[in-house]
Amino acid sequence: MSPRASRSDLASGQTHLPRPKMNACGVVSRRPSFPPLHWPAEIAAERMTSHPLVSVVLPVRDEADVLPALVDALEKQTMSRVQFEVVIADDGSAQPPVDLATDDGHIRVLPGTAVNSYAARNRGVSAAGGEVLAFCDADCIPEPDWLERGVIALGSGDVVAGRVRFILPERRTLWSLIDIDTSKNQELLVSIGVAETANLFVRRELFDQLGGFAADSSAYGDYDLVERCVELGASVRYADNVVVWHPTRERATSLLNAQWEYCRGYAKRTVIRRRQVEGLKLRNWVPIVQLVRGRRRNGLPLTIATPWLARNGVHPTWKERLLALPLMYIVLPYWRNVAQVVGAIDGYRHRSGPSRRPRRR
Repeated sequence: MSPRASRSDLASGQTHLPRPKMNACGVVSRRPSFPPLHWPAEIAAERMTSHPLVSVVLPVRDEADVLPALVDALEKQTMSRVQFEVVIADDGSAQPPVDLATDDGHIRVLPGTAVNSYAARNRGVSAAGGEVLAFCDADCIPEPDWLERGVIALGSGDVVAGRVRFILPERRTLWSLIDIDTSKNQELLVSIGVAETANLFVRRELFDQLGGFAADSSAYGDYDLVERCVELGASVRYADNVVVWHPTRERATSLLNAQWEYCRGYAKRTVIRRRQVEGLKLRNWVPIVQLVRGRRRNGLPLTIATPWLARNGVHPTWKERLLALPLMYIVLPYWRNVAQVVGAIDGYRHRSGPSRRPRRR
């Protein structure tokens, strides 16, 4: 039997397998799916529609340095320009990138106040007109056939998570290797019913039925949305040929902040949905034992030299493997656990609502 990941592995950062087990179509579904969309196998470039087929929704905040590269990649898509639109939902940038908007409305920029990326995505979707919603991050670079292949893949599913490949710095750091080891393995994530918005396609009908992203946390909203899709009966498919590139996190601060926000958001949403938080279980405070068992159960080596890194063309040296061990087995597990405790407190406060104090007379 093929090894499978569990939610406890996910919450503890143990999120990668050589080959997760899925059905022949690469689809995870716990209930019958919605009727599939019916599109031709190839999308004719000459097709004209009264509204775009795809809306690319991009949340941004002070990312003017990376946006031009993303917009350039979208302009080079093999899908006809008339078939998709780009909606940039600004989340309180000091200088919203309004200069990227086009006169014909193909690219629109929606200025807004700072909330979080999921609130911005919801605002972008509200202004979008496509039948298909395509999400990626502002620092991603999609392959030229990203939209075309994503729409074709969505013809046999309700949600499609594409492959995320990594852009490494010229001089890679230990933190960039750990970042690859602990994130964006969409194939594995789909096998347990979640996915990241770094490369995600969702049917607009399904998105609206769910009420969009939960915007009460700055992280975990993408996982939460896909979880709810599956619970509603939608099929979630991984598509290896739907590709975007994403830079790795090179510094300790950026990686630790990302893991803190994710784990805090996970715990808050889990408590709000009245489920058990992994970081509150006593066994997770003995991380070395848990991680060793988890990696063995999932067929992984005890160091960062995983098949997932190899698939991304990265082969850590023995020095890098040894230096990563205390971070993998001590620093990061306790960091994640503390973040989950904080997130659980946030969740309980959210559930209890605003405090009601008697008025003083």
